[in-house]
Amino acid sequence: MNSVVGAVATTLSSFTDGQAWASARSCSFSSIVLLFVVILVQMPLACHVQAVQADSGRGEVEGSQPLVLSATMRPNPIARVPLVAIIDVRTSTAVRAEVEVATGSRRWTQPFPGPPSTNFSFPVMGLSPDTVHRIELTVHATEGTERQTLTPFLFRTPPLPASFPPLHTTLARGGKMEPGVTLFAVNLWHESTSMLDYGFIIGVDERGEVVYYCHTEDRIADMRVLSNGNILYQHGSYRYAYEIDLLGRDYHRWVATNLTELPDDQSIGVEVDTMHHDLLELPNGNFMTLATELRHFERYPTSEFDPHAPWAPAYVVCDKVVEFRPQTGEIVDELPLTELLDRRRFGYMALTTFWKDKYEKLLPEPARDWSHANGLLYLPAENCIIVSFRHLDCVMKIDWQSKQIRWILGDPEGWGDAWQAYLLKPQGKLRWFYHQHAPQITPRGTLLLFDNGNYRARPFHPPVLAPHNRSRVVELGIDEQAMTVRQLFEYSGEPDAPFYSPFYGEADWLPQTHNLLITDGGRIELADGTPHDDVPGEHQWARIFEITRDDPPEKVFEVEVDSGLGSQYGWSIYRAMRVPNLWDGFHLDAPGVDEPVQVFQRERHESKLIPELDVLTSP
Repeated sequence: MNSVVGAVATTLSSFTDGQAWASARSCSFSSIVLLFVVILVQMPLACHVQAVQADSGRGEVEGSQPLVLSATMRPNPIARVPLVAIIDVRTSTAVRAEVEVATGSRRWTQPFPGPPSTNFSFPVMGLSPDTVHRIELTVHATEGTERQTLTPFLFRTPPLPASFPPLHTTLARGGKMEPGVTLFAVNLWHESTSMLDYGFIIGVDERGEVVYYCHTEDRIADMRVLSNGNILYQHGSYRYAYEIDLLGRDYHRWVATNLTELPDDQSIGVEVDTMHHDLLELPNGNFMTLATELRHFERYPTSEFDPHAPWAPAYVVCDKVVEFRPQTGEIVDELPLTELLDRRRFGYMALTTFWKDKYEKLLPEPARDWSHANGLLYLPAENCIIVSFRHLDCVMKIDWQSKQIRWILGDPEGWGDAWQAYLLKPQGKLRWFYHQHAPQITPRGTLLLFDNGNYRARPFHPPVLAPHNRSRVVELGIDEQAMTVRQLFEYSGEPDAPFYSPFYGEADWLPQTHNLLITDGGRIELADGTPHDDVPGEHQWARIFEITRDDPPEKVFEVEVDSGLGSQYGWSIYRAMRVPNLWDGFHLDAPGVDEPVQVFQRERHESKLIPELDVLTSP
């Protein structure tokens, strides 16, 4: 029966582009017979994909003039977001509107996301791929009690493309989960290479079923919803950032112009080397991000294992925080974080070359990745920021106005005398975190971290390698007056199912249930399932899961992206978020029938030719 319904939907889809239902008389007799057979047999889905005339539908309408003058349905013209139907409506008076959408297994109601109007385009969100949807539009007059419900539309969505990530939902306990849609972006790896020109933003519902995607063709790092309802994301190359809406339009592109050519005159240049890991919208409307700068250290370690190894000059990639105006790219404030850190202190991975594609062509030797800031929070009530330094195994709170340290949280070993007064002292049983990601402040003021746990040691101490290691989520309570920290909660998997992600990861506090949504984003394993520290392994995959805060916690949701052992492709997920639905809080301005839609050409990461790089010298 599904195939028959699909055939009917396909036959009728020609009526979705503005043709009147009267033109159905030109269809073949067999098509009409097939339609009525389906209506009789499949009554719950009986509807027409058509231009609905003013006298169609039902409802309380006074006088001879109906509320709806015309209503037609069409697919989203922005091809990279296909799981959207658009209803174009003209009415005789200003109305509010809503749709009820039904498939064989789902039913929901969506209000029109704009103000009352007499002429509007209604984007219907949350559709499933390769599915016939019954979409019923109801309008309500803003003055008076008139309402009208139209004869429903049928709308069939296309199947997922062949290039879509291999998602597998292994668990979904709806009654215990936080309601809503999980939004995330997937990254593709081909052997040891991250594919910068591949990307999807994906939304899955409480069943773990796909209800949204945008084929961005961009590897995506940080992603968040702006106050205007659009989506802001950083490109995984850390050269670009984009603002798009949920329907697929591009609005703005920002480019880190110190090392990257502007791709066009529409792009907005920001005079930094990179924009990486976090990009925030501040209450004043400005953006804040992490950036890098290259310095030359006169003394830098040459070994993480031998305390007697000499120190030598080195080029070092350092971090800074930058605030800029999104309209122009003008930098209005910045803080070189090197000025606040102990340059004698370093951690495991300080000799790696994460930034080689940005700097190595400009230097006679590899540039070292010293601090590797990977998380940034802004606290508006205090005008403070929190920065996570992955390679230094610490999190730091800084007053943004005075640029002074408030506190330092992490393994205290290795800090010089000048930093001792800022170190938070542990109270009770506490395990230090290592190479952490994504600091989050919970509604009760505690700090959540995804503790990747790489090596679980400071340099010159024996490292814990992947086969014996595990990651965890940890919640910490901080008393700034007493300068103390206490561990309140940790989760490192079920006793028989630990997990270890050597990179990426996040934990979000969910507001209704107080569950935790965890992005276990960078799993690397050998062929026998043994965890591995470095890309590539034989198996690279990622997952998102949700746990309760019971004792012990219960896992209530899990979705994986995994091509399986033996595939040349691997997957990772930087972060994820749970949103209530795909319309509240989002900017949904459906494109008109003939409206030009802005989607930027994705020029490919053109490095700027720099004859001589200006390098700061640090003692």
